[in-house]
Amino acid sequence: MHSNFGGPLVNFIDCVKSSIRNIMYNKIRSFLTMLGIIIGISSVIIVVALGRGSTNQITSEFEKMGAKTLNIRPNLEKAGKQDLLTIDDIKTIQDSDPDIETVSPQDQMTGSLQLENNKEAIYIYFVNQDFRNIGGINVIYGRYFNQKEYESSKQYIVIDSLTSEKLFKTANSVGRDIRVNVGGTAKIFNIIGVFDISPYYSGIGSLANNVTIPGFVFIPFTCKQDLGLYNKNCSMISAILKDLTREGEVADNIVKTLSIKHDNLGKNIYIVEKATNQMAALTNILSIVTTLVIAVAAISLIVGGIGVMNIMLVSVTERTREIGTRKALGATTNDIMTQFLVEATVLCFIGGVIGIAFGLTTSSVIARFANMQSSPSILMIFVSIIFSSLIGLFFGIYPAKKASDLNPIDSLRFE
Repeated sequence: MHSNFGGPLVNFIDCVKSSIRNIMYNKIRSFLTMLGIIIGISSVIIVVALGRGSTNQITSEFEKMGAKTLNIRPNLEKAGKQDLLTIDDIKTIQDSDPDIETVSPQDQMTGSLQLENNKEAIYIYFVNQDFRNIGGINVIYGRYFNQKEYESSKQYIVIDSLTSEKLFKTANSVGRDIRVNVGGTAKIFNIIGVFDISPYYSGIGSLANNVTIPGFVFIPFTCKQDLGLYNKNCSMISAILKDLTREGEVADNIVKTLSIKHDNLGKNIYIVEKATNQMAALTNILSIVTTLVIAVAAISLIVGGIGVMNIMLVSVTERTREIGTRKALGATTNDIMTQFLVEATVLCFIGGVIGIAFGLTTSSVIARFANMQSSPSILMIFVSIIFSSLIGLFFGIYPAKKASDLNPIDSLRFE
């Protein structure tokens, strides 16, 4: 039993050694042959690593900026005046389900901040003290307004770091007064906090000098009346959940409670937007792009496999006398076929390993310079090695069969 097992194994090991020698002897031709495999495998590794890293990054950012958030708004195509959300609906939503942690009204308007003759366009968010957690606002200087200040309509404002730098030439403008222009009214507000805008506008710093991008500011919802705006209605109400697993059930309870209060039950007036749906949409887009690039890379691998087959056919022609000599010395048809199959497989295996190494290195470099995350897949690395070897095995069959079918006498006469 030992000799029967050892014979094929020793023959296989000899084939591998011989294949490596042939590859090393023809280094340039072997590298050019492997190029298609290297490009295909490295493309897969790069795309999967950056795709997984981007997905993780998006998930992390959504968690920071409120992955447990539900945004409730009326469908304006169906809603009448009596169906619009009001400040009184905050308590209604808060009481609709025990898994609702905090609730905030939201109204967004465009306006500007003015310091002497300098004016910057902004988006004004009228919110309450709980929106800091809902919006994932990272206050880097000063603080956010509290409930007492919200209820007393304090003319406080929290501005973004970029707008602060544009107007005050410093990110820390806490304590300074600024004129807020909105809807034809202007009022002086005191800056009590500056928040980091970078999570909202990734890379905005490099664009700030060339592109006019409106900043964000947060003002107590109760200050709307001071700015000449109607203080009752709000375009949207946001809520944070304690338990994300009950997201759908909580959303249904909110809609039902609001519909009963506004006497429009069954009319589908209210829409609940889930942050997880937005996250799923983004990750789905990334998955589609990743799949498309992998498909293109697969074509590259097939082209690489055809290249391997062509080179192996050339090798069969070049080594015709060698094949004849081996057959004359007792090598069987299976021995010759195994030799060429192993050589094609080893060639593609080495190309796959080089492609993986190049892909991992390139994805790390891209991630570092593009401020992204790289998350290589161990499973994809193993699949790439196996797939590249199978490419060599498949495309090596025809050259191996052609080599094994050569007549030893004709082969020895070949010039």
